[in-house]
Amino acid sequence: MRKDQLYAVVDIEATGASIGRDERMIQFACILVKNNKIVESFDTFVNPSRKVSRKIRDLTGISSKDLATAPYFEDIAHIVYQLLEDTVFVAHNVGFDFQFLNECLVRAGLPPLTIPAIDTVQMAQILFPAENSYQLKELTSSLGYSLNQAHNALFDAEATVFLLSKLDEKISRLPLVTVESLAELSRATTADTHLFFQESFEAMKNAPGDLDDSLMVVEGLAIRKPEPINEQILHRKKPVYPYTDIDKHIVLKQLELEDRPNQSAMMNTLFNYLKIKTPSSKQLIEAAPGAGKTFGYLLPVFYLATPEEKIIISTYTKVLQKQLVEETLPYLNNRLDFSQSFALAKSGSHYLSLSSFYRKWRNTADTDTEALFCMKILVWLTETTEGDLEEIGIGTRTPHPFWQAVKPSQKLRAMEVFESVEFMSRRQKRLMQSSIIVTNHAFLLSDWQSADPILESETIILDEAHHFPDIIDQSATLTLRANTLVRDLKTIGSVDREDTLISELSKQESQHIKPYQITTLESVSSVLSEEWEDWSTQWIDWFNYSQAFDSSVVEWKEKAIDLNTLPLIIKKDSKRLKSTLDELVYIGNQMTLTLDTEPETLSKEAKRLLTKLQVLLDRIQLTSETLDHLFFKNQKGSLTGCRFYSKSPQQTLTFYRYDQNSKTAILNTLNAVPHLVLTSSTLSVKQSTLYIEQALNIKQAEYSTFDSPYDFSQQGRIFVPLETYTAAHSKKAAYASELAGQIEAILKGTHENALILFRSQETIQAVYSILQKKSSLHHKTILAQNISGTPVRIAKQVKKSKEVVVLGSDSFWEGVDFPEEELKIVVLTKLPFDSPDMPLVKNRHAMLTEEGLNPFVHDLLPRAVMKFKQGIGRLIRSKKDKGIWIILDRRIIESSYASSFIESLPTGLTIEEEPLETIIEESQLFFKSIEDKE
Repeated sequence: MRKDQLYAVVDIEATGASIGRDERMIQFACILVKNNKIVESFDTFVNPSRKVSRKIRDLTGISSKDLATAPYFEDIAHIVYQLLEDTVFVAHNVGFDFQFLNECLVRAGLPPLTIPAIDTVQMAQILFPAENSYQLKELTSSLGYSLNQAHNALFDAEATVFLLSKLDEKISRLPLVTVESLAELSRATTADTHLFFQESFEAMKNAPGDLDDSLMVVEGLAIRKPEPINEQILHRKKPVYPYTDIDKHIVLKQLELEDRPNQSAMMNTLFNYLKIKTPSSKQLIEAAPGAGKTFGYLLPVFYLATPEEKIIISTYTKVLQKQLVEETLPYLNNRLDFSQSFALAKSGSHYLSLSSFYRKWRNTADTDTEALFCMKILVWLTETTEGDLEEIGIGTRTPHPFWQAVKPSQKLRAMEVFESVEFMSRRQKRLMQSSIIVTNHAFLLSDWQSADPILESETIILDEAHHFPDIIDQSATLTLRANTLVRDLKTIGSVDREDTLISELSKQESQHIKPYQITTLESVSSVLSEEWEDWSTQWIDWFNYSQAFDSSVVEWKEKAIDLNTLPLIIKKDSKRLKSTLDELVYIGNQMTLTLDTEPETLSKEAKRLLTKLQVLLDRIQLTSETLDHLFFKNQKGSLTGCRFYSKSPQQTLTFYRYDQNSKTAILNTLNAVPHLVLTSSTLSVKQSTLYIEQALNIKQAEYSTFDSPYDFSQQGRIFVPLETYTAAHSKKAAYASELAGQIEAILKGTHENALILFRSQETIQAVYSILQKKSSLHHKTILAQNISGTPVRIAKQVKKSKEVVVLGSDSFWEGVDFPEEELKIVVLTKLPFDSPDMPLVKNRHAMLTEEGLNPFVHDLLPRAVMKFKQGIGRLIRSKKDKGIWIILDRRIIESSYASSFIESLPTGLTIEEEPLETIIEESQLFFKSIEDKE
């Protein structure tokens, strides 16, 4: 911040968050800061002359009484105006506060303020690029400040003062070369925020400091130096695995882990298997929740892995993958007498290319939106050693073309000056020198299918291996999302649409960008856009016409496509689309030829625009190739299908093609791994692993199982009502009504959080609608999947609310974690059988039938039992947890296959059959006994 300048840090609370809609101020706070010291504070409630909604009062904590006795804004307008004169206006989201304040001033008969205004949101996005949230409370909390009463103007202003100080501190620590670049690009920032960067540069230029030892400057880019690979062994003698209980006790004590007999047995089982030079079988390890599965496989791995004999650990989710790399493995390195080198393996689409970014940065105008992205990256480069764009919240499918343009590209070679420090080169070195490589199932399979795989090892451990058959099916499936092309064509745009590519290209005075090329590109792009929209609409109409779907149910709709019986118009239009796509790519490539042949003759702006066009053309080319594969190649064992989300069909329409040959190739690669370990809490059905062995084509396997240390006989009870409900097999409405009645009876007498698991989104929505109207449940917070938000959002809401009831399907059976000890009741409405009508399920069953196998016995039943085990595992997740399961599906008692489910229950958990009324009473007594003990 500029020396001796007075900064006015302002926050405003209002009746609404809209500009130009006659909203009124209800609180104004201003803190004057000079040279990083507070010199004056001003805070007042403001009478809005109108009723304030309960939502706003609850949000701000401002009562009607506070406002009734407060001054009107007209009474304080002159004070506010004089207070802010000759200051720099600072706010967290200045676009609202500054404009809103000016509206209030004009309404009070004063002129609008013309002082400079800077935005701490945008400054934070640039200077703290790796933060998870830029909301004031979350951001300042991450930086070490506790904002207890957010949405109170004074407290928010105080937090903003703290943030401003941190921003000033952060920019002062950056290298001069970085701050200079930020200043050059800062014109793209909101309001007068550029002043902050330009004044910071001027101050640093007059008193430059030394470059930090951890940084280096390459071609004007300050980047973090590559970190040396971890030392493999910190002493000369190779560590000896603690095989005996006594030795293991010593090591576990070092790690501050409790002795678990089953965990120790699992460690030895894995160690013995990995020590066999050429095992004749694959090792299957089922470890119940609480058995300590992760450390159970990690400790033997730690003693056996070397850079020459690497061990790959593959997880199901990126969350677990991240936890292993950022928490668990470093923990072992810090606690044991020796350390292991490890690396994370992700696809190249996650990483920044320094060469690509350099070209983009040097060809970005300071008024372009992309300048903001460049500023963010320039700061991040002084922090990151990995170059993983997920560190700054950029996923592999982030739609803006900029992020695709700064990733590694096969078409653009790395600049020689960056070759040794490119993040992909760093990743490759880490992988080569590491003993343990952590990845996820999806990337492992993608890598195996690539021309130049990097994940090759004689030992692979698959964690959460029960998901692997489905991940193989996904990897063997090609997808095409219709909306991807829609976004790309909008970016290409037209001459009369400002800020589109064609509009910008048409303004270039370059001999290499011919007017006729722009006209032709615009014409073909426009035709393609119309054709693609019509084609997508035809698919959705055909889809709805040929399938009896309830349009009122918000869910994913899915249907298999028989290429031989498609309507003739769709076939014709698909061929025409393919031709138009290829034409667009051809025309565009003629325009971008100069990038390869005569780049030195192009202006900076022309290079930027043509590079942006080339990225889009590459994606459109891929769309054309995918379209060809989906609709013009028919292979035995393959399946083409389409799906869309009923709430937004045009935006979510997706086509896919399952390829049996790809699956076979993946299975062959998997079974060629000498030491293959599959571990999960759910691998078996009735102590048999036949399903997973057949699904993965495993010929010979050794199976070991390790029970949970939890005492389920004391920690939980599981009930099945004696009543038989016929509505489940009759009309959907009757079933939903009866089911809602059961759930209401269970919930109304308890204060505990509950998870209700379904198998149908249609049933969830029908039951949710009924429960919302039940007066006996008005004290509950009822959340439903696809109605209250995504599973992740619902999980966050559970943390903030009391007496929560969650209605969920699919991922709620196992994928969404709730806060520890928060969940007390799990209700399973139905046994979790896959719908046999789903295209991929039908396809799988057809193939089993061809092999002479029973689809129910070899697929539907084992998959249902494994999912059931995951659902049961939602509840007891620590020795402190206690809870109740209620299963509303009497097939678990009465069906011929009931024993498969019953025998999968944890040891000590026995099904109790009682009338529903008795179950409710027993549940209440169970929870009361817990409260009494506490």
